[in-house]
Amino acid sequence: MLQTFPVQDLRRISARLHDEFSALSHRCVERCVSDTWNCVEHLGITVTPHLVERVAREHLEAMVNSVPPSQPIRTAPHRSATGLFGGHHGVPEPR
Repeated sequence: MLQTFPVQDLRRISARLHDEFSALSHRCVERCVSDTWNCVEHLGITVTPHLVERVAREHLEAMVNSVPPSQPIRTAPHRSATGLFGGHHGVPEPR
């Protein structure tokens, strides 16, 4: 059975998580909370604000931890690529 989620619960969860993950935009946190609620509901699990907050927190933490540290840009030596993805033509050029 499809449930409608109380907007005030989503706002409270989003506000708490945005305070915790201030490096992410408010919209990003809101979207994560909303998506989490919808996914839990889709899986047929009883949706509670506590569950949504826990799962969304884990996802946001993974997002923050997945950002690589700033590194200087290195240029690799240019090599001509051949093969399936490297510009090798399976069909010969017309003469």
